[in-house]
Amino acid sequence: MDAGFTGFRRGYVVVFLSLVVGTAGAAQMQKATRRGESAPSYTSGFDQPQLINAETDPTLHYPIASLPGMTCASVVYGWLDISRGHVQFKVVQPPNKMEDSFEASPAELSEVKIWQTSVKFRIGPKKHVIFYVPESNWGSIHNCPAYFAAESLGEKGTFSIYNAFQNFGTVLAQAKAAAAPPPPAVTPPVESPVTPEPKPAPSEPPALVLTAPSGAAPKQVVDASDSPLTIRGVAMDSTGIPVIKINGVLSNMRPQSNQAAEFWSEPLALHPGENPIEIVASNAAHLETKLTFTVRYAPKIAPVSPKGLGKEEIISLLQGEVPGERIAELVKERGLKFSPTEDDFSQMRAAGATDDLVQAIRQAASHP
Repeated sequence: MDAGFTGFRRGYVVVFLSLVVGTAGAAQMQKATRRGESAPSYTSGFDQPQLINAETDPTLHYPIASLPGMTCASVVYGWLDISRGHVQFKVVQPPNKMEDSFEASPAELSEVKIWQTSVKFRIGPKKHVIFYVPESNWGSIHNCPAYFAAESLGEKGTFSIYNAFQNFGTVLAQAKAAAAPPPPAVTPPVESPVTPEPKPAPSEPPALVLTAPSGAAPKQVVDASDSPLTIRGVAMDSTGIPVIKINGVLSNMRPQSNQAAEFWSEPLALHPGENPIEIVASNAAHLETKLTFTVRYAPKIAPVSPKGLGKEEIISLLQGEVPGERIAELVKERGLKFSPTEDDFSQMRAAGATDDLVQAIRQAASHP
């Protein structure tokens, strides 16, 4: 453990471990910390990493969550692979966040430390925070402080990742030992074996209930004046939580019970006119429920003023270092002579527009 992990953090980890793995484990962690050694290894049960390419390039395969933006709002899920010469993280969920994947050699990792119940490190100038999350829990973390404070399923897996960074050979040996087949057991004869009856396959497809946009229903047309749009709803099934796709893309999921979950899409950019929406829910028996409706998008038209400011004029004022407050006053006084789009706002932000100025332009566009 690096020299910077002292004082308060050392005490925090020891107290936390005494709650999770017992006083003996916490004491072991504290002794290792004082000696500058790696944290004790926890690789039993579900925290055991998968071992792949065991004969050619042994690689430890962990399911994890990563916080690329250092906040829960940016959490992504995927697989972390650690070998002797390579570290790679590949994002799986959400699929539109593949740019948050990373790879490096072990020598490029610096400042590796335990932070709360996560592993914190740098690759070059970029900070990374990762922690073990079983694949079955992907998509369920929405409150990082609560997750770190609770007895989550990931503490031991997170310490295993930390040890793999610090001492790959030790964790590899433990993974190989865990992967070895157990010795053959002699099973005594059982009289009159009873074969359990197979569970009947579900006969009903999943149920879907839409909650947003307002008025959305099967084969209906919903009017919208704002873009992008988020689709929301609840899915239910007797066999568990179904898989939901919206326009072919996996939705975000938040379990509400063993048989129901809230789902929602990433913000969908609408084009003027009719936008078809298709939601497909499938369960373990491969039964599907398909729901379609149409969003008719009519962008708000800004009131046009002959004396109003145009987009080019606003960008020119920004580039001329006119304060945003003054530009906002001019917009309120004179109005606009164009209907701003999201692309227009992106260009104005690139020129230096503040959130207050963008809000003033939006208000001028929506109110004469």
